[in-house]
Amino acid sequence: MTVTLDDKTAVLLDRVVVCLRRERIPYVLIGAWALAAWGRPRATLDVDFLVLIKEEGLEHLSTQMTRAGLKLDETWLDWNPMLRGAQLRFQWQEVSIDLLRPRDQHDQQIFQRRRKKRMDGRYYWVVSAEDFILQKLKVGRPRDFEDAVSVVERRQKELDHTYLEHWARRLGVMEEFGYIMGS
Repeated sequence: MTVTLDDKTAVLLDRVVVCLRRERIPYVLIGAWALAAWGRPRATLDVDFLVLIKEEGLEHLSTQMTRAGLKLDETWLDWNPMLRGAQLRFQWQEVSIDLLRPRDQHDQQIFQRRRKKRMDGRYYWVVSAEDFILQKLKVGRPRDFEDAVSVVERRQKELDHTYLEHWARRLGVMEEFGYIMGS
Protein backbone atom coordinates (compact mmCIF):
# COMPACT_ATOMS: atom_id res chain seq x y z
CA MET A 1 0.00 0.00 0.00
CA THR A 2 1.34 3.41 -0.94
CA VAL A 3 0.60 6.27 1.41
CA THR A 4 -0.40 9.52 -0.27
CA LEU A 5 1.00 12.71 1.24
CA ASP A 6 -0.25 16.23 0.81
CA ASP A 7 2.35 18.65 -0.56
CA LYS A 8 3.02 20.27 2.82
CA THR A 9 3.65 16.93 4.53
CA ALA A 10 5.86 15.70 1.70
CA VAL A 11 8.05 18.81 1.98
CA LEU A 12 8.21 18.48 5.75
CA LEU A 13 9.12 14.78 5.71
CA ASP A 14 11.83 15.41 3.13
CA ARG A 15 13.23 18.30 5.15
CA VAL A 16 13.47 16.25 8.35
CA VAL A 17 14.67 13.04 6.75
CA VAL A 18 17.36 14.78 4.67
CA CYS A 19 18.68 16.34 7.86
CA LEU A 20 18.68 13.02 9.73
CA ARG A 21 20.38 11.25 6.83
CA ARG A 22 23.00 13.99 6.53
CA GLU A 23 23.79 13.55 10.25
CA ARG A 24 23.70 9.74 9.84
CA ILE A 25 21.04 9.37 12.51
CA PRO A 26 18.91 6.25 12.16
CA TYR A 27 15.19 7.05 12.35
CA VAL A 28 11.77 5.49 12.09
CA LEU A 29 8.45 7.21 11.53
CA ILE A 30 6.06 6.41 14.36
CA GLY A 31 2.66 7.75 15.40
CA ALA A 32 -0.08 8.67 12.95
CA TRP A 33 2.14 8.51 9.86
CA ALA A 34 3.10 4.93 10.71
CA LEU A 35 -0.60 4.24 11.26
CA ALA A 36 -1.21 5.42 7.69
CA ALA A 37 1.20 2.71 6.49
CA TRP A 38 -0.29 -0.15 8.54
CA GLY A 39 -3.83 0.69 9.64
CA ARG A 40 -6.64 3.16 9.05
CA PRO A 41 -5.13 6.61 8.41
CA ARG A 42 -6.32 9.51 10.53
CA ALA A 43 -5.76 13.25 10.44
CA THR A 44 -2.87 14.61 12.46
CA LEU A 45 -1.02 17.88 12.90
CA ASP A 46 2.25 16.32 13.94
CA VAL A 47 4.97 14.03 12.67
CA ASP A 48 6.71 11.70 15.12
CA PHE A 49 10.13 10.13 14.71
CA LEU A 50 12.06 7.77 16.92
CA VAL A 51 15.73 8.65 16.46
CA LEU A 52 18.76 6.64 17.51
CA ILE A 53 20.93 9.34 19.01
CA LYS A 54 22.71 9.82 22.31
CA GLU A 55 21.50 12.58 24.61
CA GLU A 56 24.67 14.60 24.04
CA GLY A 57 23.95 14.66 20.29
CA LEU A 58 20.57 16.37 20.67
CA GLU A 59 21.97 19.90 20.78
CA HIS A 60 23.89 19.42 17.53
CA LEU A 61 20.82 17.83 15.91
CA SER A 62 18.69 20.74 17.11
CA THR A 63 21.09 23.17 15.43
CA GLN A 64 20.95 21.20 12.17
CA MET A 65 17.16 21.02 12.22
CA THR A 66 16.96 24.77 12.82
CA ARG A 67 19.26 25.34 9.83
CA ALA A 68 16.86 23.19 7.80
CA GLY A 69 14.09 25.70 8.54
CA LEU A 70 12.42 24.10 11.56
CA LYS A 71 11.84 26.14 14.71
CA LEU A 72 12.75 24.57 18.06
CA ASP A 73 9.71 24.78 20.34
CA GLU A 74 11.41 26.16 23.44
CA THR A 75 8.10 26.85 25.19
CA TRP A 76 7.26 23.17 24.92
CA LEU A 77 10.66 22.32 26.41
CA ASP A 78 10.03 24.70 29.31
CA TRP A 79 6.65 23.09 30.00
CA ASN A 80 8.03 19.54 29.77
CA PRO A 81 11.26 19.52 31.78
CA MET A 82 11.07 15.75 32.38
CA LEU A 83 11.48 15.18 28.63
CA ARG A 84 14.72 17.15 28.31
CA GLY A 85 17.33 14.84 26.91
CA ALA A 86 14.66 12.44 25.67
CA GLN A 87 12.71 14.46 23.11
CA LEU A 88 12.87 17.55 20.94
CA ARG A 89 9.88 19.32 19.43
CA PHE A 90 10.03 21.57 16.41
CA GLN A 91 7.40 23.60 14.56
CA TRP A 92 7.02 24.10 10.84
CA GLN A 93 3.96 25.82 9.36
CA GLU A 94 1.68 24.89 12.29
CA VAL A 95 2.89 21.28 12.28
CA SER A 96 4.74 19.82 15.28
CA ILE A 97 7.68 17.52 14.68
CA ASP A 98 8.67 15.33 17.62
CA LEU A 99 12.03 13.59 17.71
CA LEU A 100 12.08 11.00 20.49
CA ARG A 101 15.02 8.97 21.77
CA PRO A 102 14.46 5.29 22.65
CA ARG A 103 13.31 4.84 26.25
CA ASP A 104 13.51 1.09 26.71
CA GLN A 105 14.83 -2.13 25.15
CA HIS A 106 11.80 -2.44 22.95
CA ASP A 107 12.39 1.03 21.49
CA GLN A 108 15.97 -0.05 20.70
CA GLN A 109 14.65 -3.23 19.03
CA ILE A 110 12.44 -1.17 16.73
CA PHE A 111 15.46 -0.16 14.66
CA GLN A 112 16.25 -3.81 13.90
CA ARG A 113 12.74 -4.41 12.54
CA ARG A 114 11.92 -1.13 10.79
CA ARG A 115 10.50 -1.32 7.30
CA LYS A 116 10.90 0.84 4.21
CA LYS A 117 7.54 2.10 3.07
CA ARG A 118 6.71 4.07 -0.03
CA MET A 119 4.99 7.40 0.43
CA ASP A 120 4.34 9.41 -2.73
CA GLY A 121 7.23 7.89 -4.62
CA ARG A 122 9.76 8.21 -1.79
CA TYR A 123 10.82 5.59 0.71
CA TYR A 124 10.94 6.22 4.45
CA TRP A 125 11.83 4.02 7.39
CA VAL A 126 8.63 3.18 9.29
CA VAL A 127 8.15 1.24 12.50
CA SER A 128 7.02 -2.35 11.82
CA ALA A 129 3.33 -3.12 12.29
CA GLU A 130 4.08 -5.25 15.36
CA ASP A 131 6.25 -2.60 16.99
CA PHE A 132 3.65 0.04 16.20
CA ILE A 133 1.06 -2.03 18.08
CA LEU A 134 3.41 -2.49 21.04
CA GLN A 135 4.21 1.22 21.18
CA LYS A 136 0.50 2.02 21.27
CA LEU A 137 -0.06 -0.50 24.06
CA LYS A 138 2.76 1.05 26.10
CA VAL A 139 1.17 4.50 25.88
CA GLY A 140 -2.33 3.19 26.44
CA ARG A 141 -4.61 6.15 25.73
CA PRO A 142 -8.02 5.34 24.22
CA ARG A 143 -6.84 6.70 20.83
CA ASP A 144 -3.79 4.42 21.01
CA PHE A 145 -6.00 1.35 21.46
CA GLU A 146 -8.11 2.42 18.48
CA ASP A 147 -4.94 2.79 16.38
CA ALA A 148 -3.63 -0.63 17.50
CA VAL A 149 -6.97 -2.32 16.74
CA SER A 150 -6.94 -0.68 13.31
CA VAL A 151 -3.60 -2.33 12.50
CA VAL A 152 -4.71 -5.69 13.89
CA GLU A 153 -7.87 -5.57 11.76
CA ARG A 154 -5.98 -4.73 8.57
CA ARG A 155 -2.87 -6.89 9.12
CA GLN A 156 -4.08 -9.80 11.28
CA LYS A 157 -2.76 -12.58 9.02
CA GLU A 158 0.61 -10.87 8.44
CA LEU A 159 1.44 -10.13 12.08
CA ASP A 160 4.15 -12.03 13.95
CA HIS A 161 2.03 -13.13 16.91
CA THR A 162 4.96 -14.83 18.68
CA TYR A 163 6.95 -11.58 18.60
CA LEU A 164 3.96 -9.57 19.78
CA GLU A 165 3.24 -11.90 22.69
CA HIS A 166 6.91 -12.02 23.71
CA TRP A 167 7.22 -8.25 23.91
CA ALA A 168 3.75 -7.72 25.40
CA ARG A 169 4.80 -10.03 28.23
CA ARG A 170 8.17 -8.28 28.69
CA LEU A 171 6.54 -4.83 28.63
CA GLY A 172 3.79 -5.79 31.07
CA VAL A 173 0.96 -5.13 28.61
CA MET A 174 -0.45 -8.66 28.22
CA GLU A 175 -3.96 -7.64 29.30
CA GLU A 176 -3.95 -4.80 26.77
CA PHE A 177 -2.58 -7.17 24.13
CA GLY A 178 -5.37 -9.68 24.82
CA TYR A 179 -7.92 -6.88 24.58
CA ILE A 180 -6.85 -5.67 21.14
CA MET A 181 -6.44 -9.21 19.83
CA GLY A 182 -10.04 -9.94 20.82
CA SER A 183 -9.40 -12.57 23.44
